[in-house]
Formats: sequence, structure tokens, C-alpha cells
Amino acid sequence: MMPGQIPDPSLTAGALPGLGPLTGLPGTALTAQELKYADIRNIGAMISPLHFLEVKLGKRPQPVKSELDEEEERRKRRREKNKVAAARCRNKKKERTEFLQRESERLELMNAELKAQIEELKQERQQLNLKTPEGEANPLLEQLEKK
Repeated sequence: MMPGQIPDPSLTAGALPGLGPLTGLPGTALTAQELKYADIRNIGAMISPLHFLEVKLGKRPQPVKSELDEEEERRKRRREKNKVAAARCRNKKKERTEFLQRESERLELMNAELKAQIEELKQERQQLNLKTPEGEANPLLEQLEKK
């Protein structure tokens, strides 16, 4: 912390073990309201002994080695699960793509067959129209017209 910066409100003179009351620091915690309206020079004077001693405030205590190992183990397990899930997702996507490709090919083939069938039916109709004179009554057409 630099001189002139506002200290952590939870800091008291007795909060630092072995230092005892420091000159210039109040014996009680500074409230946010007091800090807001405090004279910056006075706060800088109060903080300077802490800064001189290089006391780091507001930091978490370092985790124990076993906690670090547990955290690393959790990360490894999470990464492994993620790796398996990603592989499963890729496989599923690949299978879906292959299925859609096969379905597309099947539908294209079916479409070609239906188009060929349409052409055959058109030719058959044309041949039937040539064989049937227009003056003759066509019983099939009459039946369709009645419906």
C-alpha cells in the first residue's frame, strides 16, 4: 500500500501480531464514513509505518500444500471429464453429419427416380392422346369430370 492510499477498514492497530499499537493509528477500526471524510495527509501519516514494514493487507493466506494438491486434482478431473464430453460431442456430430449425408443421397436418388417416372407418364399420356381421336368420347375423362 502506498502512502496516501485509503487503508482496509477492518485494519486495527492490534490486528498485526507482534507490532502492538502503532503511533498515529487509532485503536479502533476506521469506518467507511470516517475514511470518506478523513484528511488524506493524516491517513498517509497513519499508513506510512505499515508501508515501511511492507505489511501486505487484504491478501488471502496461502493455501496449504494438500489444498493445492486437491485443487489440482479437481482441475485434472474436470479437464478429463471435459475431454471425454468433447470427444463424445464430436463423435455425435460426425454421426449426425454422416446420417444427413446418407439421407441426402437417398432423397436425391428418389427424386431422380420420381422425375424419370414423371417423364415416362408424360410420354405415355402423349401416346394415348395420339391414339385417341379428339372427336371420340373418352370414358375415363368423362368419369373424372363427373367427380
